[in-house]
Amino acid sequence: MALEQDKMQSLMEEILQEDYVRLEVAGYTLEEDFDDGVCRIICRMNDLDGEKVEVRGEGVGTIDALFAALRAHLAEDYPSLKSIGFSQFSIKGLISSEGERTSTKAEAEATVGIVNSEGKEFVFQSKVPSVSRAGVQATVEATEYFVNSERTYVRLHEILEHYRSEGRTDLVEKYTDLMSQVVQNTSYSEVVEQIRESMK
Repeated sequence: MALEQDKMQSLMEEILQEDYVRLEVAGYTLEEDFDDGVCRIICRMNDLDGEKVEVRGEGVGTIDALFAALRAHLAEDYPSLKSIGFSQFSIKGLISSEGERTSTKAEAEATVGIVNSEGKEFVFQSKVPSVSRAGVQATVEATEYFVNSERTYVRLHEILEHYRSEGRTDLVEKYTDLMSQVVQNTSYSEVVEQIRESMK
């Protein structure tokens, strides 16, 4: 992750603390049709509440299909995911630093790019021994980042409203600034609309 992403990651973890969501994949099943060029994936994972679920999606490759599956599964609860898109995927094999070329020592490094509503790209990387797992892990980390970004935005809004009602202008300014930082991740227009509706 770039320095800016690292800082945002730290901010989200600081604001959410124990409510920071960790998405974990247990495994997946893949079907690829060479004739129609479509990959279909069924991914077994822990849902946000810890329950085991299967998410399904399709795309032009494994990672595209997985990203589509994760976004479709989570977008109802996290509508900001609709405003991001899969932009790039690359993978490379890495030789062991010990100079050994055995398969048990080699690693794969996957890079996944996600572009937001303003065209800004976020890059996520994973390095593990399995090529497919590296790609899956980087994609899950990207999705986790944006889920927590929306959770952070909502939490900051709640804190901001609390201090606004108490007339704490110093803290209102602080949390308004933090919200302006988080909103750089992607668009929260639908989220803002939901918040307004809930406040009526």
